[in-house]
Amino acid sequence: MIKKISILFLLLLLGTGTFVYLKFKTTPTTIYPYPFVVAASKVADRVKIQESDILIIGDRLGSSLNKYLPGINESISKNLRNPLKIYNWSAEGEGLHRTLKKLKSLKKIPSMVLYFGGSEEFLEERFLTRDRQIFEANFKIFKDDRYSSILMSFPWTSKFLYKAPSKYFYLKKEIKAFKKASSSKVSQLRAEYIYKYYQLQLEELSSFMREKGSTLVFVTAPINLEVAPRIVCDNSITNTIMIEQNDIDKLLKKGQSKEALARLKMLAGQSFGNATTYFQLGRAYLLQGNIKEAKKNLLLASAFDCGNWRGNPIFNKILKNHATKNDISLVDFAIIVESGLARNITFVDDIFPQSIYYDKLKAELILVIKQIFKI
Repeated sequence: MIKKISILFLLLLLGTGTFVYLKFKTTPTTIYPYPFVVAASKVADRVKIQESDILIIGDRLGSSLNKYLPGINESISKNLRNPLKIYNWSAEGEGLHRTLKKLKSLKKIPSMVLYFGGSEEFLEERFLTRDRQIFEANFKIFKDDRYSSILMSFPWTSKFLYKAPSKYFYLKKEIKAFKKASSSKVSQLRAEYIYKYYQLQLEELSSFMREKGSTLVFVTAPINLEVAPRIVCDNSITNTIMIEQNDIDKLLKKGQSKEALARLKMLAGQSFGNATTYFQLGRAYLLQGNIKEAKKNLLLASAFDCGNWRGNPIFNKILKNHATKNDISLVDFAIIVESGLARNITFVDDIFPQSIYYDKLKAELILVIKQIFKI
């Protein structure tokens, strides 16, 4: 009998040991509850980056600053013995999760870091929406002060504290895009968790910058409000709504904004969350010269677009709230560009504003840089 109990005990011990070993071996170490891990990559210009005074990070928006950097540098370095060194490390297609991995590979962080992104967060596939209950459980653990203290002190405990999703995404050099959402529900869930992880990544970014003694500056993403939504969420549309929208579209094309607006106000009560209705309301208000209401509804159209293909007001709201909460300098480029709505052609394409607005951004950045470096 004692022999059988001993054997059972040994088997139990062996099974437990095997489970712990496999869990430790196969589960990534992460303080933050991300269901993805970004692989380390070689940094080509490491010395140049680390020796720069100002580092620009972000996605295609950050990259778009390249042509304006000589002018910025000339202005800020005018009375300096040695010009300030600016390095643009932004990359097209790069979400904040990849930017963070790059930053953390540096031994020395430049004095000022400028983040200009948020337009390609929807691009890269990095989680499965079917794991949302696991995500919520892990968020709850992270927000619990008892567990977060343990995670900060002993990151390896994440292997046992966090629940494992059905699939961890190991993100290598090649960026693989999300597949087209099978339904609006999937699209909306994707957006919900991308917003949540974006907020968490901003917290991680600002915490890392404080730790390294670097000054962080944010720039909001400009949004082309005159671009129609790409996909209307199917849970906000019916055949009746579509027929009414088609009739209203004809009225707007004829310039009959008064009648269109009257019908749209009635339709808005029946089609909450319908991006096309908000877009048509925006157009109608523009024709009436009511810029304030036009802007409000065009922003809603962008926010409710189920296409998930660019930045939107929600990312900017998250960024601004985080900046306010953490006393981070912010240049509101989105507002600068929106000031030209109905007055000028504001964008050269769906994403990038006209150079006149970049010139205004350049002037704002020069002021911020001069304040930070006390020039």
